[in-house]
Amino acid sequence: MAVQSHLFILISLLASTLSSASAAELASNPSPKFAFSWLDDNNTFQAGDTATIRIKVLGNFDSRGDASLGKSAFKPTLTVNGKIGNTSYISGVLLETGEDTSNWRILFIPISVGLFNTIIKDDPFEVLDSSLHFKVEPGRLNPSVCVASWMGLINEFEAGNKARIMILPKDAFGNNVTSTSEELSSFNFTVSALYANGSALTPNITNMGLNEVGYIIIEFILMKAGNFSLHVEAGNQTLNGSPLPFKVNPGPVDVSNCVAKWKYEVAAWQIFSKMEIFIHQLDQYGNLVPGFYAFDADVVEKETNLSIPVADLQFEEVAPGVQLFSYTIEESGNFLLTISDEKHNKSVSNMPYTYTVFVGYCNGSSSVVNGSGLNDSVAGETAHFSVYLNDMFQYPYPVEVERLQVQIVTEIDSSTVWPSISPTQIYNVQASAFDVTYTPEKSGIYKILVLCANIALNGGHPFTKEVTASDVNMTLSGVVKFTPKVAKLITHEVVVQLLDSYSNPVLSQQSGLKLEITSMNSSGFSSWMFVDNNDGSYSGHYLAMDVGTYEMCVSYDGTNFSLCPFLVNVYSSQYFPKAYDDKVSVWEDESIALDALANDYFAGNNASIIEFSKPVRGSLLQYGRMFRYTPFKDYIGNDSFSYTISDVNGNLATAAVNISVLSIPPQFVSFPSQLQATEDMISPRFGGFLGFEIRYSDMLENISVSLSARSGTVLLSSMMMQFWQPMSSGLSVRIGDGYQKELIIEGSVEIISMALQSIQYLGNENFYGEDTIRVSARNKNGKNDLAVPVFVDPVNDPPFIQVPKYIVLKSDADESQIFDRETNKFNFSIGDPDAFNYPGMLNSIFLFNSLQLLLTLLYVSGGTSRFLVTFSMEVNDGLLVTCLPAELINSTELKLKTSFQWEPLQTYVTISKHFTVKASGVRFRGTVNDCNSIMQQLFYQSGEGDDVLKVKLNDMGHYGCRPDCTEKISLPLFAEATVNLIRRRPMSSVLAHTLGAGVVIEFFMVFFLGVLLLFFTCKCAFLLVNERRSHDDTTYFTGCCSTSFMLAGQASNFRQW
Repeated sequence: MAVQSHLFILISLLASTLSSASAAELASNPSPKFAFSWLDDNNTFQAGDTATIRIKVLGNFDSRGDASLGKSAFKPTLTVNGKIGNTSYISGVLLETGEDTSNWRILFIPISVGLFNTIIKDDPFEVLDSSLHFKVEPGRLNPSVCVASWMGLINEFEAGNKARIMILPKDAFGNNVTSTSEELSSFNFTVSALYANGSALTPNITNMGLNEVGYIIIEFILMKAGNFSLHVEAGNQTLNGSPLPFKVNPGPVDVSNCVAKWKYEVAAWQIFSKMEIFIHQLDQYGNLVPGFYAFDADVVEKETNLSIPVADLQFEEVAPGVQLFSYTIEESGNFLLTISDEKHNKSVSNMPYTYTVFVGYCNGSSSVVNGSGLNDSVAGETAHFSVYLNDMFQYPYPVEVERLQVQIVTEIDSSTVWPSISPTQIYNVQASAFDVTYTPEKSGIYKILVLCANIALNGGHPFTKEVTASDVNMTLSGVVKFTPKVAKLITHEVVVQLLDSYSNPVLSQQSGLKLEITSMNSSGFSSWMFVDNNDGSYSGHYLAMDVGTYEMCVSYDGTNFSLCPFLVNVYSSQYFPKAYDDKVSVWEDESIALDALANDYFAGNNASIIEFSKPVRGSLLQYGRMFRYTPFKDYIGNDSFSYTISDVNGNLATAAVNISVLSIPPQFVSFPSQLQATEDMISPRFGGFLGFEIRYSDMLENISVSLSARSGTVLLSSMMMQFWQPMSSGLSVRIGDGYQKELIIEGSVEIISMALQSIQYLGNENFYGEDTIRVSARNKNGKNDLAVPVFVDPVNDPPFIQVPKYIVLKSDADESQIFDRETNKFNFSIGDPDAFNYPGMLNSIFLFNSLQLLLTLLYVSGGTSRFLVTFSMEVNDGLLVTCLPAELINSTELKLKTSFQWEPLQTYVTISKHFTVKASGVRFRGTVNDCNSIMQQLFYQSGEGDDVLKVKLNDMGHYGCRPDCTEKISLPLFAEATVNLIRRRPMSSVLAHTLGAGVVIEFFMVFFLGVLLLFFTCKCAFLLVNERRSHDDTTYFTGCCSTSFMLAGQASNFRQW
């Protein structure tokens, strides 16, 4: 206690001296003060605007700013709604502290809508300002962020009905735009529907406007049936959520709109042939309607206007929405065909159909078609082939000239070539042999179908031929692509297009092309052969090694094209800009500003962005040469966009920016403010702590949560884990390495959220008071930490007494010290586990250096100096003599030799604040330190015999608590011990064991000899009995051998012969 008092006085004097010196120094050079305000008192912004906080410096501050301050430079942190720096609320935080302190300011860009509080903090300058607030409103509507969806989630319609989509207007940062001052027409919203094959149609927009909740509603009419994807755009930007899949079903069949198409478009039909007509069932918008609709047909003779009965009239569905109508023609003449509905109220379009039936016997399989015109040919070349009509018996069969038809159609675009048909010999305006002449001009595949009325020749199959391009036309061909300005020592391209006289691409002519240099400076120039691109174009490459202007020509078979020469200027590589791809990353809920030109090269240090593409998964804003990218809400993954720059010379360069949108570490949505536990018990006893909940954007990705406690262990409730079956649910639980054993839980966010409901806590042995559970939620990109305080309620622990079973007193002295460490090395002590956490006292330690004055208050555990217990010692025969501190006078009680009761101390004499007592028993109330100190000074005074010392300790119900409480009382706990006080040293354990072992060995030896003697005695008796029973001529021995050796050696003498 004296040492602590002197130390406290010394530290107090030192602190006073240092404080005075620091005060004097600060008075001579006071620290500056700072005031903060909004620029122009404007604290309302639109998302994407630049917010400015002015910094006003008050007091003495070096005008040179950061340059003179070194490590003490003013670098405040900006916290918005509890988050420091760039967050989901603000971005682009920038501190501007130049030489002129009057222009100091903090800049940032608000990106989220709402009301926000700011805290500006700087510890070295003791700055803590929370007076600024600001409001953020949505920015301008950004089409690429607006979310398009079907109204009412209805995406299946009937042709002719109205479809509605709703667009949630958002700004570039994903904030909902509830109102806008701009006309919706200024955003140029458009919708287009695409078939699966890529063909497009544009629906008719009938209405566009805002509804009562702020959605943009677009109505349009869908008339074409099929499966589509709806693309919604505004200002050449595709809306988020687009394309929207939808389906349009056809309406009811409209008979008057149905179309009948003949298999062969002819007007004359051969008798006894089969008429085949395809009926296309259409609704009023021309869509095919699947199903079988009932039609009927009427055949009327034209001259008599009489209806002709048809015996084998058939209707058959051959494709969805298409029926095949067929019947056999059995009468010749002129007829009218009408196809109508079953009730004959409406007929299909283009009815009635007029046709003629003639008597003929032309056979499509027997007729012959041959000639070179059916073979492959060259575009522009006239082709010929012949047709010979025969009947089924191979005889020529003449028909009217107009009965023969030849259909020549290109396969690629269905364009028709009209042939010239000439009969070779006419008999009565009829002929059986014909010459067909035609000139194909387009290259490609042709289909040639030859018909005799409605009878198709060649077994009903068309002929196929290929037409290739003719010779190269030098006028139509030429150089179509080259770069007038190129860099030296780099390969460059020249593209040539070869066409024939009919503008058909000419293929496989690369060997005839040549790139030549015609200028004087032809040295250092290299070229390569042209490469066929298989579309009529050819690519040639060259390389110039020197700077200059080159004149070039491209020739074909030695003839130059019209563009000859063409000039190419060659520059050094430094003349051209170079754009390099960038890689950046951004958190999913933040925004990032990037200078894409920072790593690009351009002459004159001056370039501009002339074009950039739109990213697919985020919004992109341009501010000069800066871009600001904001990912769409809840998107995680990769995104990219490209940009093109132009330098002062007009040269272009293109690069891409590849963006990684990272998932933020799991967030703690809720957590308990404080947990309650009990000393040396698992808490809670049933289940786990409630209130822990985390949120993570990817429900399938595995994340981990680690939990640890400073003064305890975190575990999971075994009861709840048995119900979950963690292995089958994907939950992994393990213990981490390190000083503090972490409990690590891995799995999906749903599984981990369930596991967090079974957290239990167990403090270290005898620990109570304040502890902290540290929780870290991790994903592959980072972690979030959380500290949850735990208060452990104390539990009264029993006191303990450490004394030996006996103590040897000095036999030659009347008074002997009982607990003497010199003669007995045993650790004599008493104590209580709760004493070490009992409230102590505060000591002040002052540390000072040339930079700052640091005052640190340390809590020193002084529990053993204030923890009171009741301690008693008594003997049976002798007396106890000890010296006690004077402060224990009031609590000391004695048990005299003549009395069996505890009596308070009546008389005493204090010397140096201590007094001495002599009695058969001593009891007092003091601290643990007092008890241990008195035990070390305890003497025994008695007669000649041994005695017993009884020691008792009572903790008086104290069990300690945290430092800010006073007392907590419970039922008292006891500890007792008995010490045998002896004059002679008892036999040592080694000697006792040795003597015991000797006695045991002696016992076994005697026992063995007795057993051996009994054995031979019995054996001798047995032999004597046998000898008496033997014959008279047997020799007997009348005695036994005197030794066992004789018995063993002459055992055969006892045997009767």
